[in-house]
Amino acid sequence: MGRTATFCTVFPNYRDFHFFKDPGQIPYRFAKIGYNTRLVCYSSETDTLTVTGKYLSVVKIPDRFTSRKFNAGIVRYLMSNAMGIDILNVFHYSWSSLLFAYIYKLFNRKGFVYLKLDYCAYAVKNPGGAARIGSFPPDKGSTSLKGRIKDIIASRYFVKKVDLWSVEDDYSRQLLESNYDFLRARLITVYNGHTSDLPGSLAGCDSSQKEDIILTAGRLGSMQKATEVLLEAFKSIASLTEYNLHLAGSVEPGFNAYMNSFLRDNPSLFNRVKLHGPLGRDDLYRLYCRSRIFCMPSRFEGMAIVFPEAMYYGNVIITTNNTSLKPLVEKHRFGLVVERDNPGAIADAVLSLARNRELLKEMAVNAQETASTLLSWDNIVELLNDKITEKSTASRIR
Repeated sequence: MGRTATFCTVFPNYRDFHFFKDPGQIPYRFAKIGYNTRLVCYSSETDTLTVTGKYLSVVKIPDRFTSRKFNAGIVRYLMSNAMGIDILNVFHYSWSSLLFAYIYKLFNRKGFVYLKLDYCAYAVKNPGGAARIGSFPPDKGSTSLKGRIKDIIASRYFVKKVDLWSVEDDYSRQLLESNYDFLRARLITVYNGHTSDLPGSLAGCDSSQKEDIILTAGRLGSMQKATEVLLEAFKSIASLTEYNLHLAGSVEPGFNAYMNSFLRDNPSLFNRVKLHGPLGRDDLYRLYCRSRIFCMPSRFEGMAIVFPEAMYYGNVIITTNNTSLKPLVEKHRFGLVVERDNPGAIADAVLSLARNRELLKEMAVNAQETASTLLSWDNIVELLNDKITEKSTASRIR
């Protein structure tokens, strides 16, 4: 009997909250389908990784200057352990991730490297989003000698060591494939899923638990999330609907002052706009269960995990055309897509749903179904594993 295949995720700055995001969920779900998985990261003595440790084997590289310098700690680990790793998983088009891929392949030529990008073409299309999300490749247009040297080394040598890349939506994949030769036939779409199916999570809810609530969640008041656009939209339709607005998430500096001014100028909304602040998973999930509409008026957005979370709990989505979710919303009909920076368009979308309960109910069902299938981490990783197996088999045949 052969040994169990090993899947190793390297994510240098991993912290416990990452378990509920792709750096934690991908190795966890690979473990569920039979892989021997491990997570490698830098960690200090105070980083307990309590949640992650329940589900994953964690290799902690001491977080010291000597191990961080030139990523020596993780490089040494890969040099010593590469032959025992069948699949190396890294994240982001960064110097460190590509260096790890290169070192790994030096010591295990038959190994397989999968790199998950966080690039979003919907954001890069607009000037506000490009700088926040990042450019591709890194250090593009860098004027420093160090940056130019890194670009040359990465583009000529390191990228060839990555066997499979992924991005979070089909449009971004098509755009990158058309612009970069090294991605052609090696780039796939891998969505981000939800973790609402983890043991102990709040069970799914039905329409009887719903209230007339519009919910948004994220870094409230940030340029990206455009919370003020949603507030302006709600102000214009508050008198036309019974819906209330709930805002959940950390509050950016200065936004409390904005909220105070907004409510002072609109006293009739004082009891209809609720600012929750940061919420734990359980409290946020309970709020998803209560709300009917989840609105993200983002100026740019990748496949944020709040989307599938809200959908899993039966929320109809309203978002802008600068998000990775846009094509799925349109294809599977679980919400509405509007122009960004347009309070009137958001207001119209809310009213069209509030006034058509049958449409709202139909879209809520579609949202739950899509979250439970297409955006389920188990299904996402099953498909990813199929692609890795297909790619690695083709490489051996050649």
